[in-house]
Amino acid sequence: MSEQQKKKIGKSTIIIIVALCVLIPAVVVLAILHRGNMEERLELQAAGEFLVTVGEDTFNVSLADLQTIGSVNVSSSPRGELRTFTGVPLVRIFDHFGVDYSDARTVVFTSLDGFVTAISIGEALDETNTFVVFEEDGEPLGTREEGGRGPYMIVVALDPFPNRWARYLMEVTLQ
Repeated sequence: MSEQQKKKIGKSTIIIIVALCVLIPAVVVLAILHRGNMEERLELQAAGEFLVTVGEDTFNVSLADLQTIGSVNVSSSPRGELRTFTGVPLVRIFDHFGVDYSDARTVVFTSLDGFVTAISIGEALDETNTFVVFEEDGEPLGTREEGGRGPYMIVVALDPFPNRWARYLMEVTLQ
């Protein structure tokens, strides 16, 4: 091995060691911060609630709220499989809680498992497109611990693939 090759290997090793020294503490700090957030999310799930956040305002939404607003049945065929859900159009939830979405451009959905997806405000306001669902074929979605997909899930009914659907819904944020 030439002297030049040894120097390259030495520099690469140093770079890797420095990167690990920076990344490992960052991962530990993020894990600690996420653990607190996870506990809060599990409490929400246990209470059967999810959050709607716009600016400084946060609303806790429960199944009783959804039933008061009035649920509908929606069918969707992601990947060619016909599914029937019971839920509430997202815009009706916004209206029920007096959410001001006039300045929003995007709606972000955050799930218990850390999955995050987003849609445009126009898609969110379409009563035939975006739903918070809590039943499939008349049965509750169930929690993650029960092997379910809920208790709440976002369904973007007009999408041909469920890539932007969000199982284990914990928060809806308007941005």
